[in-house]
Amino acid sequence: MSDSGSDDTSKYAESRSEKARNEFNQGQEKEMSQEETVTDREENAAAQPESAKPELADDPIRKELEAAKKEIESLKDSWARERAEFQNYKRRSSQEFLNIKREAVKSMVAGFLNPIDNLDRVGSNASLTEEVKPFIDGVGMILKEFYSVLEKSNVYRFYPQGEPFDPTTMEALSSEEGDKYAEETVIEVYQAGFFLKENEEKFSLRPARVRIGKPKA
Repeated sequence: MSDSGSDDTSKYAESRSEKARNEFNQGQEKEMSQEETVTDREENAAAQPESAKPELADDPIRKELEAAKKEIESLKDSWARERAEFQNYKRRSSQEFLNIKREAVKSMVAGFLNPIDNLDRVGSNASLTEEVKPFIDGVGMILKEFYSVLEKSNVYRFYPQGEPFDPTTMEALSSEEGDKYAEETVIEVYQAGFFLKENEEKFSLRPARVRIGKPKA
């Protein structure tokens, strides 16, 4: 009876040992299978082209960068528009200021022109005798002072005797024809003209009234 029990114990031990070996072998095979699976995945991922790799668009940082770029571009466009509008405003304001200044100068000069013309006539019509010469010299000095004041406001008097006729700054009150004239020329000035100079531009305040000579038709 003891032999039978010993045999059973031996068989049980062998069965346990066999079971343990099987479990160990299965565990080894499972680990190898997992390692092969991971290796296969890595190799497949490495073999995939760039286009097949997942995009980073869903990454939060990438989204924030894209949003920041769009905001920067929007701010640049807004700044450029605001700058252009400001430059246009400056140009308009500058032009309006020049127009206002020009009209103010015209209004001021208009009040001086008649007195200046009267003083000019006194000097041109008076006979130069010893008695009146000091008076004529005094009138001439007053006229020079008038012209000096006007020039400080960029207003200039012009007396176009002998110059080609310019219809934009002169008014022809009379004319004569002759072979001696190659072009329309001022041969007599009835009244001097005045113009306002701004940078290189000239604006007529009053045309010179003249008599012109012109070639025969």
